Amino acid sequence: MDHIPTFLEASAVKQLTSHTYSGNLSKSYCIGAVPNGGYVAAVMLRAAATHMTTTHARITPPQKHAISFHGMFMIKTNAGAVEVKVADSKIGRGYSVLHIELLQEGMKCVNAYVTMTNIDNESGPTLNTFWEKPDPGLVGRKQLDKLLTPEGVEGWYEHPKPFADFREVSKRTRFFSAKKPTPGVVSNWGTFTNQSDSITNEAIALIADLFVGVVEQMDSDGGDDPKQQFQSAKFWYPTLSFTLDVKKSLPKDGVKWVFSKVHSQQVKNGRWDLQVVMLDEDGELLATSTQVALMVDASRNTKPRGKRDVPATKL
Repeated sequence: MDHIPTFLEASAVKQLTSHTYSGNLSKSYCIGAVPNGGYVAAVMLRAAATHMTTTHARITPPQKHAISFHGMFMIKTNAGAVEVKVADSKIGRGYSVLHIELLQEGMKCVNAYVTMTNIDNESGPTLNTFWEKPDPGLVGRKQLDKLLTPEGVEGWYEHPKPFADFREVSKRTRFFSAKKPTPGVVSNWGTFTNQSDSITNEAIALIADLFVGVVEQMDSDGGDDPKQQFQSAKFWYPTLSFTLDVKKSLPKDGVKWVFSKVHSQQVKNGRWDLQVVMLDEDGELLATSTQVALMVDASRNTKPRGKRDVPATKL
């Protein structure tokens, strides 16, 4: 059996020059032949954090936290080696902005802007916005770990993993939800299948892009007739754009659980959006995410990626 890397191993980057990094996208975090978009974003976030703590190590305190990521996914990636190029759009004392490109075989696959700071050093006004935070149902590591026991927690169940051989990345995590869901909304606690793995600041991007059960929740018009039901196995959901807004930093060693509430405002003509709110183990707001994606025939996932002309670049 092939070695299944931990998330830290699978998202690792190596510094090549002051502004260039290398990584290797693992097939263990793929959907079909294509790495999960949140996983790819996490690799870029690892490069951003490495960049700010090495190339810009003179800045104190170190700007090691990404508070904003906006990525445009232009060409699908494949498992294998990637190059990450970083351009310093703005380097400031408190906040810095990086322009990051992820390339594979010389082709620009993902283009992103990332805002970096040190969250633990932020200061300024704090106000009550009266925003209604989702109810996670369970709070605290002790209560959440009960979900992993044979007895489980009454009223909660583990999400099945349909088509797991195609959605290989789904095997890396486990998600648990209350048994009385809200139509069109999926609320769940997620953890890594490998309990030696932890959810780090960069892993938030991966969790935000694992929308387990969302499509199945929306497919309610087909009734019990298989001919009328949406055949989700036939579809692949490639990311067009992915935005992550991080509200707080996680401990250095990460955490075991993250809560996510996921819903879509519209699915129409094969294009849809995803809105995600994430909480930490204590039920505090951790991050929000928005995504624009497509629903296309799954056969497009495994088609060979065509070569494209590579324009000149200053990076």
